[in-house]
Amino acid sequence: MNKKERLNLIKDLVVRYPIDTQEEIVERLREMDVIATQATVSRDIKELGIIKVPTGGKGYIYGLPKTATSRFQSNNVLSTATMDKMLYLKLVPGSTAVVKRQILERFDAQIFSITADDDSILIIVNEEDYLPQLEQTIKVW
Repeated sequence: MNKKERLNLIKDLVVRYPIDTQEEIVERLREMDVIATQATVSRDIKELGIIKVPTGGKGYIYGLPKTATSRFQSNNVLSTATMDKMLYLKLVPGSTAVVKRQILERFDAQIFSITADDDSILIIVNEEDYLPQLEQTIKVW
């Protein structure tokens, strides 16, 4: 595995999991048969601009800076539409798995159900009042 692939893998791990230590990144990489030392991961984190972000009372976890996250997501979300408690997202084909995971990580408590295919996501929220906030947040990603 080359450096670029490892960097992309680390970004994906940070987005997918609430990771709070470099050692956890090393371990998750090892589970994927990627050998990297803690020092290498530390340099990779710095190069990627990964930061520590606060969690709801549990301390801090690694996360991507807003500019990197928003650039990635806005490139994938093509359009949105709402009806009742539902939000429909039209996406770049093949990008729904990553976007769905990011939505669930950020908004899981407000979501009743989420369904994705190759180029769209349908979100049903628990409370209709939350829908405008969810849609606006996704639009500015």
